[in-house]
Amino acid sequence: MSDLFVSVLFSSYNGASRRLRHTLDSLVSQELPHDRWELIAVDNNSKDDTFDLLKSYSEKLPITILQQRKPGKSSALNLALDRVKGDLVVLTDDDIRAEPNWLKAIVDCAAAHPSFGVFGGRIVPDWEEEPKDRFIDWIPMGSTFAIVDETQSGPCDPTKVWGPNTIVRRELLGTSVRYREDIGPLPGKMFAMGEDAEIIIRLAAGGAKSYRCAEAVVHHWIPASSVTENWVQKRGERLGYGMPALFPDEVPEGVRISGVPLPTWIESAQWAFRAALLYLLPRSKKRFWAIWKYYYMRGYRAGIRRYAPLGR
Repeated sequence: MSDLFVSVLFSSYNGASRRLRHTLDSLVSQELPHDRWELIAVDNNSKDDTFDLLKSYSEKLPITILQQRKPGKSSALNLALDRVKGDLVVLTDDDIRAEPNWLKAIVDCAAAHPSFGVFGGRIVPDWEEEPKDRFIDWIPMGSTFAIVDETQSGPCDPTKVWGPNTIVRRELLGTSVRYREDIGPLPGKMFAMGEDAEIIIRLAAGGAKSYRCAEAVVHHWIPASSVTENWVQKRGERLGYGMPALFPDEVPEGVRISGVPLPTWIESAQWAFRAALLYLLPRSKKRFWAIWKYYYMRGYRAGIRRYAPLGR
């Protein structure tokens, strides 16, 4: 086994009220010896017993507990990144359940492919209730639930590495590469998705190569309340809001009206018209996507105003 040391990071906002204990229990069961890795967990201004729950695992895990009062996942993870000791930095969430060989598989993969700096593991759904509705086959599982159910290992596009199974060699991060704190989850408000994808895209622009480690598996919790057409369609708005932050060069050029390029207004109107025509018709994939795109374009317009204003 390689002697690479691993730092596992996550932040938690009110995790004790949700799935944090399941995450911690799965980390206790890791096959990689505890002297080969560390866990840095950040209590991100929680209002429940998150801090006490984390502290209760002090004798079961190689854990360091930090507190970040500033709301926001990205600011919490930046606090943790300043403390990491590992050769590999594993970025995850507080609602996953890791397979027992998860960290060992990550180490073996990174050791076997030294020319790659970024690694993405497999992320499979952990359904609260197994979905029976046919619409589940229509949705983009990656952007909706952070699922990456790719079973083949090998080099991959950096835009396919995201979510709670993202691994980066610490040397690439140094002391300056950190999360953008204007992207990522914030409690109680609209926020731009894609904080993990953004940092990987930035590293790839600097020459870092990405590799898929399909043997490294986590199960991502998906509550039943999130498995509805309405929830998924409105999540499209949040996705659209973050696109101008991730891909500013793809924002259309030309005349702007109320801060938004004319081509974006035209595309928005087209999708709004389609959604209105199909709204009262029976459920179908075409109807679902028209409504989803309506919300996506609404978020995209707001994201342009926020992240790609004219003259920036």
